Amino acid sequence: MSIDTEPIITVGPAKDQDPEAIAALLIPYVELKIVLPRSPEDIRQFLPNFLVARVNDDEVIGSIALRDFSDGLQEIRSLVVRKDYAGKGLGTMLIEAAVAMARERKAKKVFTLTVRPRLFLRLGFVSAPVSDFPEKVWSDCLACPKRHCCDEVALVMPLQNN
Repeated sequence: MSIDTEPIITVGPAKDQDPEAIAALLIPYVELKIVLPRSPEDIRQFLPNFLVARVNDDEVIGSIALRDFSDGLQEIRSLVVRKDYAGKGLGTMLIEAAVAMARERKAKKVFTLTVRPRLFLRLGFVSAPVSDFPEKVWSDCLACPKRHCCDEVALVMPLQNN
């Protein structure tokens, strides 16, 4: 007799062996123009900024990253969840973990540019003009293939660090 158990899903820091799995998770979302591409080498270079969701403390099924723009500004980026786990609360878990990490880093606010704002809005983010984040525009938007017809919404969450 076998006992079916619910998988245990955890969110924590990415590990040295995770860059390839994270890059593979990004591919379908890159193809849909939801996130920007990231190579395993790029992910490896910024690995301390990545959090991953794992099933049964093993397989990577979701990821999210923070980017530090200094002056207390952190960007949430590269949020993806494997398709067969979509709609099960992983996006919420990953965003909440990234916001907690931003707080640990003493961020004053965290922002994102997204084509899927609903989840972020539900979690307390509010709309903001992209022009509020010139650091982002100068570093990523100028090279983005969608720069002349951008469909992303800027959202921000002010953080109160106690």
